[in-house]
Amino acid sequence: MADCLAAKDLVFLCSLSAAGLILGLRGILHYGYMGQDFYLHRLLLLTFPGGYSYKETDPPGLYWFGSLFLRHVSSTHYSEFIALAFLLLNSLALWIVYLFLWASLRQRQLRYSAAALVTLVPFRVIHSVVFASDAFTLPVFAVAVFFMVRILREPRNIFSWTGIALSVSAGMFFKYTVAGLLPPIALLSGVAIWGISPAGSRVRWGAIGTAALALPTAVFVFQMRECAKARGDLAVGQWLPEGAPSVMRWKDILELKKSDLGLLSAPDYFGGGLYGFRRYSYPGLVHVSSFTDVLNYFQPPPETVPTSWGKRADRPMARERSLISQFLQVASVRLCLVYSALAVAGTLLLTVLCSLSLLLRKPVLADATVAMTALAIGFYSVVFFSLHRLSDPYTPGFWLPRLVLPALLVFLCLGFVALELAHRHTARCRILFKWLINALALYTLAACLIFAGFLF
Repeated sequence: MADCLAAKDLVFLCSLSAAGLILGLRGILHYGYMGQDFYLHRLLLLTFPGGYSYKETDPPGLYWFGSLFLRHVSSTHYSEFIALAFLLLNSLALWIVYLFLWASLRQRQLRYSAAALVTLVPFRVIHSVVFASDAFTLPVFAVAVFFMVRILREPRNIFSWTGIALSVSAGMFFKYTVAGLLPPIALLSGVAIWGISPAGSRVRWGAIGTAALALPTAVFVFQMRECAKARGDLAVGQWLPEGAPSVMRWKDILELKKSDLGLLSAPDYFGGGLYGFRRYSYPGLVHVSSFTDVLNYFQPPPETVPTSWGKRADRPMARERSLISQFLQVASVRLCLVYSALAVAGTLLLTVLCSLSLLLRKPVLADATVAMTALAIGFYSVVFFSLHRLSDPYTPGFWLPRLVLPALLVFLCLGFVALELAHRHTARCRILFKWLINALALYTLAACLIFAGFLF
């Protein structure tokens, strides 16, 4: 896929990647890594492995990874170095996403617009440095999609099967929701193996594929057993009793509410009461938290908190938005309604087209598009179909985009893919679409400048 990147594309993407890195570095300087549950995560890191048990809501990978920096890099500034490592990992993962975008989109304006949006969209920038297991999800997802595309194109490659088995297995130790990748990987792998010729090879490669998927499945089953033994939140603490009515109903999950209009003023998590019981719809909450700094992590710390390297604070602090920041975030949440609408429409359309592509095994869509869409739906489904079964989905923020970060990035991309498909199949409106695509590119540039304005 790398051969589709022209010199101009490389210059653009390098500049874009650098902009994302600068925003992330600025966030680290302003303690942006001190996110939700920072005290708990830091305690588990400092006491790892002795202080960790499967009673916690996260697997041990985050704390193991952090302990490496604590012991071998810096016992004083380990938080900053961990955040820097997260930032670099996520930046590298974005390059895999760029390659998939270039394979899925032909129009340069759409390619550049989609790449700029997924690079600078606030929830991605913020959670590329926050000390939480969410920072690992995009790298794991991107690597899994990379190997899945290779398998779709040539399933008789032991390196690809080994890569997907090891990457997804490793991901299980960082985030339980990685388990959502297993069903679509199994489906896509089955389709790829069925297409092998001669038919006699299907059994052998089917066995290899089964063995490859057995490893991450075994890792997941092992961890679920450990969680059940520990009787932690994941096993029993956060779920409704059998037969209890849903707190977040399907109506709340699927339908917009009149009160969602209040979200257009870009309220923050606490000041705006976004955690209120059935106060807003799930789509509204996802939108506002995707396109604003909803928890103010990237807002400058109070003037009394030093940011110099030698006098760094080690505890979270309350932050407030400046008038300019609030103005920009209001503009962001309103302007980006376009992207949320495109993401919903694109995801629905591409889900149908991907299903047809798999059933017919015809090149309806690029392999990269099929793999990205299928794995994103799988990752998203784990959280989405759990919302109505949670005892309290509102207060802890189970609607926050960090929980489904790679899936949301893909859904944003699919909005652009849907526009590309519309452009290809409407010959009579080519001139109109050309103007539309150019206007969208300028619109996205304006949106990205607004993101940078309140994140820097």
